Amino acid sequence: MEVDIGELCTHCGRDTSFGSGELLFVNRIPSGADGTLIFNGGGDIGIPTVKIEVVLNGYMCVDCQKVPCDKCYKEVLDYQIDDGQIICSDCEEE
Repeated sequence: MEVDIGELCTHCGRDTSFGSGELLFVNRIPSGADGTLIFNGGGDIGIPTVKIEVVLNGYMCVDCQKVPCDKCYKEVLDYQIDDGQIICSDCEEE
């Protein structure tokens, strides 16, 4: 099942729309993410909990796009992969 969450980040749920006040619109990217909807039925009255696997469609904010550098551990967007390690541009110059 696919669920369109509009202009929310598919990972953290923050609003990436233009004018949201957080300036996340500028660096957002279209994104999809796996998720689970949980409907808690209230086991005490005999209604079971239901879990439905979904794909969330929306955008990913700039903060959720960042990955940690394997040398300096800073969260970065600009990196290279060298021998399976993520190396930021600052560490690459060293």
